[in-house]
Amino acid sequence: TNTDVANPFVHLTNVAIQKTADEYNTNHGGKWNIQHLRLFIEATWGKKNAARLFDDVDHIIVHSLRAVQASLINDKHCFECYGYDILIDDHLKPW
Repeated sequence: TNTDVANPFVHLTNVAIQKTADEYNTNHGGKWNIQHLRLFIEATWGKKNAARLFDDVDHIIVHSLRAVQASLINDKHCFECYGYDILIDDHLKPW
């Protein structure tokens, strides 16, 4: 929303900055595990919409890895970890 634009805590993910916000949770910081995120989305948007969102996220991950499959290194002596930052808009569309 327009009011969020002026709130610096909405846009920053740096814990050093977020921890100074009044809403900061000292038990878990500003992070939820994936199960809590799913429960929140199910409670707010319904199980069907939550299932669709998580299917869409799976789709993004699988297809992005397939797109670079030929360039991934397969070495029995090491492995690589890949992380994803998925943004979810207010229509539950993952980006």
